Amino acid sequence: MSKPTHEERSSKCFVFVLATFVILCAVVLGIASFLRVRGPYVELISATLSQINYSASPSSPSFNATLITFLIIRNQNYGPFSYENSMMSVLYAGAKYGDKGIRSGRVNERETNELNVIVIVRSATVPVTGNLSSDINSGTLNLTSYVKFSGIVHLLRIINKKKTIEMACTMNLNLTSLAIQAIQC
Repeated sequence: MSKPTHEERSSKCFVFVLATFVILCAVVLGIASFLRVRGPYVELISATLSQINYSASPSSPSFNATLITFLIIRNQNYGPFSYENSMMSVLYAGAKYGDKGIRSGRVNERETNELNVIVIVRSATVPVTGNLSSDINSGTLNLTSYVKFSGIVHLLRIINKKKTIEMACTMNLNLTSLAIQAIQC
């Protein structure tokens, strides 16, 4: 057997260096995608009503109901998302008709938390806005729900990234069937 020439050895060395570089780049890209912090997201799954009372009198229209919402918070990160106390508000014609506090919590890595939020919606505490009397007479109220969660995503106990997630949904409250319809987030 003959000894490899200097040219053959240098070409093998170049191939090994290039292969090592490609493998290192793949490892760095894998770690970078693992450590990328994505924002968790909140989603309204369902909304129902209970205990509804309304009056369409032109002089003093009123509306009282209990809105039961079912939310989920999904965390896609490889670290937990801890959020602070939050508030869910229900608006009609731009005025807040009800709100409910949501206690602070934590969503573990790559998991989903479910929240059941019950909001009492009352028009008695707010000056009449919009066309409440005519909307009640038409049988449909257009409501908006809004919630905002602020917290921190903890990755490997090294990286702490502040994230805020918000959700605003519009929904139609059908007074004849006493149901929530056309939820759009």
